[in-house]
Amino acid sequence: MARPTLYCDELADKVCEFIATSSEGLTHICRENEELPDHATVRLWLLKHSSFYDKYIQAKKMQAHWLADETMDIAKQKATYFDGEGNERVDPGHVAWQKLNVNTRQWHASKLAPKIYGDQRQIDELKSQNEQRDAEIRALRVELDAKNKKDY
Repeated sequence: MARPTLYCDELADKVCEFIATSSEGLTHICRENEELPDHATVRLWLLKHSSFYDKYIQAKKMQAHWLADETMDIAKQKATYFDGEGNERVDPGHVAWQKLNVNTRQWHASKLAPKIYGDQRQIDELKSQNEQRDAEIRALRVELDAKNKKDY
């Protein structure tokens, strides 16, 4: 069966549902679920359908929560083994794997939902940028008002 290519709300909702309930990326999700379109088709939909784009952004924000929850599950995994004498030992390879996976998910969550999972410095920088843009917009409005002022 060929993958679907035509946009419809039902299929778009299904894509968003898969994203919101998984830590996997769009490429992986589309590759593993044959009822979904190819990831390139979904990306074109994002360009062409603003309502789908909005749903997709919401799904990615939900995915950030999924990623954050997974970090706890990974961190709680026991990273030990028993040696030949029955002694419990820490497996450094598993600890490294846990650290990499937790850090990757934390980073990804911080990018998808920076206000919730981002670090404070990043949030402060975003606020500063917004305040600077607001000041520039106010200055442009004053300039335009003065330029377009009519005496009548």
